[in-house]
Amino acid sequence: MNIMKYLAYAIAALFIVLGVAILSGYFMSAGVPKQFRIMVGIVLVLYGGFRVVATYFKKNETGEE
Repeated sequence: MNIMKYLAYAIAALFIVLGVAILSGYFMSAGVPKQFRIMVGIVLVLYGGFRVVATYFKKNETGEE
């Protein structure tokens, strides 16, 4: 079960990094409206943060340390 915890944190970090990359204009820069790029980037960063928090509290629910 330990690998699943690390995988969940890695995927959450991937969402955050992808969101920051979209916000900075590294992805989706050509031909995409700025407002759409900002909206998608913020949603990905917030979802990644939600996954980190959800994984942390799920870990504490099961009694793991």
